[in-house]
Amino acid sequence: MDKADLDRRHRTYDGWIPPTVAALLHEYGHHDVLRQAANHGDWFCAHRLAEAAAASGPEGRTTALALLRPFAATGWWPAVDTVAALLAKWERHDEAIVLLRPLADTGHRYALRDLARLLARQDHLDHVVALLGPRAADLLLAEELVELAAGRGRDAEIAALLPDIQTGPTDPFESWSSDAVDTVPLHARFLELQGRIDEAIHLLGRHVCVDGVVYADHAEQLACLLGRHGREAELRAFPASGGEEYALAALAQLLEEQNRIPEAVALLGQSARTGDPHAAFGLAELLARHGRHDEAVEVLSAVAETAGGDCDWIIHLLCRVLVDAGRADDALAYIGDYFTRHRGNHQEQALMRAKVMELSGHAMDEAEPAEFARSDEELLRSGTVDDAIALAERLVRRGQPHQGIAHLRDRLDRPKVVRG
Repeated sequence: MDKADLDRRHRTYDGWIPPTVAALLHEYGHHDVLRQAANHGDWFCAHRLAEAAAASGPEGRTTALALLRPFAATGWWPAVDTVAALLAKWERHDEAIVLLRPLADTGHRYALRDLARLLARQDHLDHVVALLGPRAADLLLAEELVELAAGRGRDAEIAALLPDIQTGPTDPFESWSSDAVDTVPLHARFLELQGRIDEAIHLLGRHVCVDGVVYADHAEQLACLLGRHGREAELRAFPASGGEEYALAALAQLLEEQNRIPEAVALLGQSARTGDPHAAFGLAELLARHGRHDEAVEVLSAVAETAGGDCDWIIHLLCRVLVDAGRADDALAYIGDYFTRHRGNHQEQALMRAKVMELSGHAMDEAEPAEFARSDEELLRSGTVDDAIALAERLVRRGQPHQGIAHLRDRLDRPKVVRG
């Protein structure tokens, strides 16, 4: 094993069994297939077996570590991360620190973050500041420094280490960043953790809209901050320059936490009636949480017909509400009717049905009747990775795991061609 080869196989599944197929092999009791693949260096199978061993109790921990340590020994991050998380869960912090330290010493940002968290659990605040402070130009590590150390007597020192407040576009040439320039959320969180709530509110409020550009992240953080601290009046007077939907969601959550359910329903209902699908989604979730499933279904059914565009996210929630209410058959009927009327994607329809069957505990084979899923022949003819995996999953469910694995090897263990 080496890191480069593990990375390649993790991306392409070359020689490996994909994670969804590995999960089905375990679910259907084909543990010998998993063990054989794991012994030949298949990460997904080793990981699935290790999860099962770790969940079996203290006696399974040794087995779990034995399965995963060969991968972690290469320094490959997914394996190091998995083993360190298990060790930390079992409160074997010193072992997790030893495992993370070599990668952290190379500057690996996620290893640095996780190492700092472990050190903070042991109250080694000096070590946390020494580890993250010199690297605070990386906003992920600066945010971790703030979360772990703010309000603990080192605020002046930490403030000097943080990058200055600025907003602007991200730098596309930085390997790590989707937020490499915008430091407003970082400083607002730092102020909040120090108890300087009004200053944090003022800072975010000034940066919701800058030079005509609305910063959704700032608006969302401001709304959540106001909600956390019970600032109802300020949520109701949220600036109309952008991000009002975040204020609406935060205010509804605050009202619900205060057991003012009718007010929360009325608030979201008012926006939902204007055709706002996000408000309708939030309203349906609220209604379902309080046992009002029929009303939630009514709201979602209406918005699925009027929102336009991709409504899959609405339909997924509608089906989940129906299943929670014990109406899985109604969910399946709705999917069939909706896709018939709107001529939706056939594969998405089959996936939705399969999800309903999974949530309701029905046999997965029932999720694939001929009228709802493409035939095996169509999947065989397809050249996509997704369809190769879908057919392998189907074969495993039918009790044909070896045929499923053979199909994967035939389709995935070959040079990849980029089609024009």
